[in-house]
Amino acid sequence: MIIFHGDQVELARVMKEEVKKDLKNCLEEAQQYFRTVSGPKLTLVIDGKCLMYALDPSLRVMLLNLSLNCTSVVCCRVSPLQKAQVTSLVKKGARKITLSIGDGANDVSMIQAAHVGVGISGLEGMQAVMASDFAIAQFRFLSDLLLVHGRWSYLRICKVVTYFFYKNLTFTLTQFWFTFQTGFSGQRFYDDWFQSLYNVMFTSLPVIIYGLLEKDVSASLSKKYPQLYMEGIRNSFFRWRVVAAWAFSAIYQSLIFYHFVTTSSLTGQNSSGRTFGLWDVSTVAFTCVVVTVNLRLLMMCNSITRWHYVSVGGSILAWFVFVFVYSLIRENILYVIYVVMSTFYFYLAFLLVPTVALLLDFIRQGVQRWFFPYDYQIVQEIHRHEPDDNTRAGALEISNHLTADEARSFAISQLPRETSRHTGFAFDSPGYESFFASQQGVYAPQKAWDVVRRASMRSKLKAPPLPPKK
Repeated sequence: MIIFHGDQVELARVMKEEVKKDLKNCLEEAQQYFRTVSGPKLTLVIDGKCLMYALDPSLRVMLLNLSLNCTSVVCCRVSPLQKAQVTSLVKKGARKITLSIGDGANDVSMIQAAHVGVGISGLEGMQAVMASDFAIAQFRFLSDLLLVHGRWSYLRICKVVTYFFYKNLTFTLTQFWFTFQTGFSGQRFYDDWFQSLYNVMFTSLPVIIYGLLEKDVSASLSKKYPQLYMEGIRNSFFRWRVVAAWAFSAIYQSLIFYHFVTTSSLTGQNSSGRTFGLWDVSTVAFTCVVVTVNLRLLMMCNSITRWHYVSVGGSILAWFVFVFVYSLIRENILYVIYVVMSTFYFYLAFLLVPTVALLLDFIRQGVQRWFFPYDYQIVQEIHRHEPDDNTRAGALEISNHLTADEARSFAISQLPRETSRHTGFAFDSPGYESFFASQQGVYAPQKAWDVVRRASMRSKLKAPPLPPKK
């Protein structure tokens, strides 16, 4: 067959066949290596010309299978459209969570095609930043975004969602058990305002504090053990087993709240000799619910600050302040809390019911941490005697056991941020840091390429004054 030099259609067909043959051979070779026990790690390198044919609908499945058998894939000299097509291929074909990062306008389509887009505010403009979900100043900050803040965010969201499910299920099931006693007549167990303010006032602030401040391990340990990031990939904190454990805890505690309080109040009497009524029992049960779900939040915290204590104590205190005032103006529960708190029954239930309700969770957490620990719990045990890196004493202690490269990075991290009039470089510019360190009086070990002349800010040394002429 004769192929003319100017026949572009025939040339494209031949190129497509060659790309198809190469992809098939590479895929067979990769699958052979994949079957071996200790096969080498493979990398696929493809340029934009071949990628144009490989992204054809008849070849993209083969390209995807080959890419999934490789450790990394490098696409060089590709167009912005091809970047977006490769991202969509992995996103839809492999059903994987994708992240795109770029610093220029040619990366906008790729950033928008991925699940998570990260833009770098560099010298190429702000188009990538405006189209992204997150913005950073340099590529090296991606490790902090993923390994530290991204992992913390995943942990917080999972724990907050499951805790909301638990506390609302506990509150609702307590009323559900009451319907069996009333014959499903629709009689309320709690007052209307108790139900309305349960999520708004009595249990809301501790969850907000938890979602803002929760950390399982420090930032330095998160970067020291990047394997902790795999907990998010495995979805360790939001699988059905975790949700089922929270649901079982809610069922158990709701049974404790309802049956313990109602059964113990059958023979109870107030100071005037009258037996307890519906609103007396429901007020005591609601008090136990509020106290227990707030204390349960402290049990799931990995790092407890004074704001946790303030929020939990403030929520419980807000309930008592509210019920003291509300009992003076509401007819159906008029003086109920005052009458109930004048009896020994209230204080006995106030202490025993939350204790028994939380006992199962306490045992379950102890067994899980001892026999089936998460990765972060193992790291916590390894470094439990080390000072927190947020404290000044901990920073001084850490700086005494660093290598030369780590000491350099630590010294530079202590510098002020306004160090250069050129900000937003996508990559580090070696030479700036040591110069700025010397300007600030901080010692930072220099590297071979650390040259002060590369810095954008030069020190202006004043010449000594000339001696006066005689």
